[in-house]
Amino acid sequence: MPRPIKKYVKKSDYEETDIRETVEDIRERLKGQQRTLIYALLAFGIVVIAVGGFYIYHSVSTSRAEELRYEGYKLFHGMTQAPFAAPAERYKSALEKFKESYATRKNPATLLYIANSHYELGNYDEAITTLKELTARYSDPRIMPLATYKLGMTYLKKGDVNNALTTFNNLAAIKDSPFQDMALLESGKILESMGKTEEAKAKYQELVNKFPRSAAVSEAKARLGS
Repeated sequence: MPRPIKKYVKKSDYEETDIRETVEDIRERLKGQQRTLIYALLAFGIVVIAVGGFYIYHSVSTSRAEELRYEGYKLFHGMTQAPFAAPAERYKSALEKFKESYATRKNPATLLYIANSHYELGNYDEAITTLKELTARYSDPRIMPLATYKLGMTYLKKGDVNNALTTFNNLAAIKDSPFQDMALLESGKILESMGKTEEAKAKYQELVNKFPRSAAVSEAKARLGS
């Protein structure tokens, strides 16, 4: 019986197949790396465009808002040659500029000017609403004491002495805050108007003791009778 013939594959055939598979594998890896690189470059480009666009928008809107606020500032303080029939017309024009500025770029100083414009126009409710928004939204230590003092004065203008007294008491209680001396003086005057003479004197005395160099001391001393 004849023996089966074995087929032998040449070693070179195996080597050629391995090389071909290796080349294909390397090619696929390179393609994958290229795709990853392209995606990374696209993502980087999008980030650069977004940041650049935001920076340009921020710069342009900030510049425009400052320009509008300055126009409002000039109107508010009468630093313009434009004729106005009455001061109220000037404050109305200033208010519009400040509102336009604030709509372009939010800023606590602009909001304070909006409140001041309402105050000068006798719109005390609008001024109070604006000042409350200002004190609730921002914490700028350069503006907050002034805004709080203005809020107290606006309550007084409206005839709301209770809220005015509370506001001035709160301001006077803030350590190292500007307008503490003025808040004590106004608190004393309100208490005096309520017939609470001793409490009023305590406020005046506190003012004299804590702020001896304050411009409000002379009035406090006069009210103390000293």
